Formats: sequence, C-alpha cells, structure tokens
Amino acid sequence: MKQGVETRVVAVTLLRRILEEGAYSNIIIRTATQDLERRDVLFVQRLLYTTIRYLDRIDRTIDARASRPVDDDVRAVLRIGVAEILFTDGDAYAAVDSAVEAVRIGGSPRASGFVNGVLRNIARDGESPLPSGAEGDALRLGVPLWLYEDLVQAYGAESATAFLEASNQPTRVGVRRRSGEAPGETIAGIEDAYLIENVAAVRESIASGDLVVADPSSTAVAAALDPKPGDRVLDLAAAPGGKTLHLWDLLGGEGLIVGMDRNAGRVASGSRRLLRLGADVRWVIGDATSPPFEPGSFDRVLLDAPCTGLGTLRRRPEIRHRLRPESAAESGRVQRQMLDAAVSLLRPGGRLVYSVCTVTPEETVDVVADVDSHAPEGMPGSTIAGGILLAPHVTGSDGMFVAVIDR
Repeated sequence: MKQGVETRVVAVTLLRRILEEGAYSNIIIRTATQDLERRDVLFVQRLLYTTIRYLDRIDRTIDARASRPVDDDVRAVLRIGVAEILFTDGDAYAAVDSAVEAVRIGGSPRASGFVNGVLRNIARDGESPLPSGAEGDALRLGVPLWLYEDLVQAYGAESATAFLEASNQPTRVGVRRRSGEAPGETIAGIEDAYLIENVAAVRESIASGDLVVADPSSTAVAAALDPKPGDRVLDLAAAPGGKTLHLWDLLGGEGLIVGMDRNAGRVASGSRRLLRLGADVRWVIGDATSPPFEPGSFDRVLLDAPCTGLGTLRRRPEIRHRLRPESAAESGRVQRQMLDAAVSLLRPGGRLVYSVCTVTPEETVDVVADVDSHAPEGMPGSTIAGGILLAPHVTGSDGMFVAVIDR
C-alpha cells in the first residue's frame, strides 16, 4: 500500500461509521486507531473533523463537478479527498493519488478514473462561490441554515459567528489538577483547570490520578456547586463520573456523595473508575425526572442535564448533522422536568447547580426562567439571564451554561 493511503482508507471507513451508523468521532478515533503511529492518528482526526465540519460545502462541490450520480462508497472517498484539497494545507496531488488508490482498495476499482477526474478538477478550479446572505454564512461556518439563523436570533450575528468559527478550530486538552504541580495554562476564575498542548507529557500524572482529563467548562460546574465538608451531595446525572469525582475532591472525603444515572452500564463503569481513583461514591440507578429520594434530602444537588451538546462541537463536530430544528425545545422540556424534581430535593439553605454543555436558549435561559437562578460568582464567561455562558470564543473552553439556585 502506498505511503499515506492507509490513513486515508481509515478516515474513509470511520467517516461512514460516523455519518451512517451514528458513531461519535471522539470515541471512534480513539478506539479504531490504536495500531497507528501518533502522527497518523492526528492526520486521520484532522481529515475526519475537517470533512464533517464542512460536509455541506464538500457535497455541494462534488455534486457540481460530478458527471454522474455518486454512490455512497465513492462519495465517502471523494469527501475525504475534497476536504484535504480545499480545507487543509496538504499536497493536492498526494490527496488525489491517495483517493484513487483508496477507492480501488475499497472495492470500486472501476470508479478510480472518475474519482481522479473529479478531484483533479476541484484541485484546479477550487470551490464555486458561496451564495450571499444567511445561506452563504451557514455554508461557510458548516452548519444547517436553520441552526445558524436560530443562533443569530438568540445572540446576534457577531456572537453567533464567533461561536461557530471558534467551534471549527482544534481544541487543546483540558485537565483538572487533583494534586501536584500546575501542568499548563491556567484558566482565570476556574481553580485547578488547565489547558495543555502535549498530553504525552502528563500521561503519567493522568494514570496516577494526579490529573484527570476535563474541559475547563466541566471543572467550572462542580466548582459552582461549592460543596462544604460534611454536606450531603447528589449528582443527578452523574455517569461517567468526572464531575462526581470533582465533588468528592472538593469535600475532601468528608460528607456523602450520591451519584445517580439511569444507565446501569454507565453507573457500573463510573463506579469502577471512581473507586480506582479513591472516591467513595454511593451509586444509584434512577431517572432524573423522578429521582428516588425524599424531598429536602440534600445540601447540594448537581443537575448536569443531558442536552443537544452544541457546546462540544470542537470535539464532536457531527452533532451539527444530527440535530433537528425541534431538538433543543424537546430537550428543554425534559430538562425542566429534571430541574423541578431536583429543586424539590434541596433542604432549606441548600444550593443547586443546573448546567448543560450547549448554548441554545431553549435549554439554558428558558429552563431556568422562573426559578430565581443566578450566575456563579467570580467565574469567567458571558452573564446571561439566570446564569453564565462559557464558550470557545469567550473562555477558550467548551460551551457550557451554568446556573446557581440557592434556597
């Protein structure tokens, strides 16, 4: 196999699994590239993320240059090739040559001439001009028109564009320090949160538990709850347990932490992970819309609710292709049920934190509109109605809404 072809074949295979089978890019890249060298893993990741981010523009370009209908096998190869030619600084000749070889290996040898011709034309002529107005802006930013228009309506064109542009950029790895020296760039206002350039340099610290992988936005969530030693703390949607572990660390081992999730498998894996890291958490399987606890049972309650996940577009770019115009509203209705149940579990004088790793109004400000919530004190981000919004263009972190409810 020619040099560079294997990585492109892997990228084509994973692209189809992500788009056709619903796999998550951040997970499948990690699990399916274990036998590749680090530089090849990074190359596959770059090809995949670029292709997914600009998929609509890529398909538009393919359809404009193709002289015949394109089947799924060939389109997957063309998508990776066009992404490399138009949206990376790679060698266009190598991209074309490797795509031709990849389509042969993939079982469509008769399409090699077609692929060669289409990609050479694109390498020569580039992309057709984008339309004007909102349609062109949405294509340029790599999101459906309805999503672009929704974000513009919520935050204005400048902020919506800044968020989407930042969400199309690579992200550094976030870590939370549990012990030891500071490992990287600090995030003002979020204690023990860092961004690092080289994961390999801190791999031993991660293995030992001195550091845990956590985006600064996630570290901000548990910090906002501010549990005190001796508190009874509930994490209502806890698995896989990253924020639960942070709560345990903040308590210093003094108090009770209950981690609840409705997925038994995720509860089991979260329990094993936290035990290995020395956290004594009591786990319960349950639904956050009707948790199995008495009213007023807890001093602190965390509801990091399931959501559309738009705040994580940098590391899961395929989310933009899976959402529907009604997705945020549907999530918001369930989130409000969870919030109402969570508030009932607080004792007088207690605190609840509601958080979601998204930016849509239906899942953020609308959910907390009438519960007298406020932004956590001293944290970075944009203060919006009832809470604070962290985002890649504001804080360099994932997008996260955090609201504090004190009783």
